[in-house]
Amino acid sequence: MPTIYETIDAAIDEATAARKRVAKIKSIQVRGVDEIATLKATAQTWFHTHRPIVVAGSQNVDLTVVDRLFTVVLDATLKYASKTTYLDALKDVKAALIATRNAALVAPVAAPEVNTDDLAPDFSPLAGNQQMRDILTRRWNECAKCVRADAHLAAIVMMGGLLEALFVARANKMPDKTTLTSASNAPKDKATGKTTNYQEWMLDSYIKVGFELKWITESAKDVADKLKEYRNFIHPAKELRYGVTLDLNDSSMFWQVTKALTRQLLLSA
Repeated sequence: MPTIYETIDAAIDEATAARKRVAKIKSIQVRGVDEIATLKATAQTWFHTHRPIVVAGSQNVDLTVVDRLFTVVLDATLKYASKTTYLDALKDVKAALIATRNAALVAPVAAPEVNTDDLAPDFSPLAGNQQMRDILTRRWNECAKCVRADAHLAAIVMMGGLLEALFVARANKMPDKTTLTSASNAPKDKATGKTTNYQEWMLDSYIKVGFELKWITESAKDVADKLKEYRNFIHPAKELRYGVTLDLNDSSMFWQVTKALTRQLLLSA
């Protein structure tokens, strides 16, 4: 879609071209079918095509004068209006459009609406270290930015990394790690049969153990499992093999899941 400035420039060019065409008419009145059709199309293009873009681009710009002048042109096409009527109106239209463009350049830009649910929570219950809290906050904000930027795979990969960090932080909060390492779903080293270091667990193990220790609910575990699976599409070969294309519905849904899991982990600490 063209920018507000490109749109206004296009309207200026069209008004200028229409005026030049009228100026070439030798009669006092404009009666030619083609000339009238061109003038009518010029006015209608403003109202139906250009104006909506200008309004969307800068709601603070007043279009009253431009609208009135294009209405004069449009009304004139309903009768055999004088050549002077069109020349004067189109001259004023050009001046009004230039003024509109200048106003749009200095008009204050409305601040984008912020979804308060996307604001990073207080990670203090999970991370006593300020540096770690800052890292978690940055990761959270990157997840939200990726979703808004339509970077859906990147968003889901970031969510998986954030959740892993939060699970590790939750485990670190436990003064006694016995309950964690003795959980039935804790991963074991195949060679020794001993529980592997919890800081090296994958997201899958944390989801299972987190549910077992009642850090997260069963429904949260089930949807977290799905997020874990989609996160694996970071590998191009897997995406090709399964023919999966991620879109806003996927990243938005998993972002809601990530936020819900974060709240549960914070409450469990």
